[in-house]
Amino acid sequence: MDADLLRADLAALYPQFGLRVAHAGTVLLGPTDEELLELADLVAEPGGVVEPGRSGELMGWPEDQGEVAARRFLEWAWRLREAPTPARWRAPLAILDGGRALGLAVLAHELDDPAGTVRTSSWLARAEQGRGLGRRVRLMLLELAFAHLGALRAVTGAAEGNAASRAVTGRLGYRETHRVTGGDGVVEVHAAITPATWRRRRLPDVDVEGVDAFLAAVTS
Repeated sequence: MDADLLRADLAALYPQFGLRVAHAGTVLLGPTDEELLELADLVAEPGGVVEPGRSGELMGWPEDQGEVAARRFLEWAWRLREAPTPARWRAPLAILDGGRALGLAVLAHELDDPAGTVRTSSWLARAEQGRGLGRRVRLMLLELAFAHLGALRAVTGAAEGNAASRAVTGRLGYRETHRVTGGDGVVEVHAAITPATWRRRRLPDVDVEGVDAFLAAVTS
């Protein structure tokens, strides 16, 4: 089946899969199994996402490789196929650049989040890191959250040792809110941004589609 037709079928059941955000050749859209399998190949490849030997420094990234890592990623991604509600929703978005799936972003609101708060997270293939794509993806997520979903605050977190992610966070004007040491000993640095701060760095000409059905599900 054509990926766009499959995506439309998914969106009929789970409206978050109808979301699409595009800017300057980069597209974020609900992933079908076609994109997820491409991403699973990246996750399975040694050093495909995280530099060898650094997995233990990064929040929540397992050290598995090969088929074990691919299965773990796919099972996690499939669990995101759940009906969104005002209390909790999760919108996974494959990161496509030049037509290739290069990573995954997630915009979410969890049960314990205050009203109007969203969470962002993302990862990119290691070969694509360091060229400004992570910053663009973050701003595209914030465009969706603030300009189209009415969010009042966006939060993110990264391991203390994840200098690249924390640099993006700092350059965009986030303010650190707190730090937590996880059970694995990794220090997690959490930060937040408001619409007023985001507007000063807003990307021009971001195209967003598929919001109406999703917004109806999370605000009803």
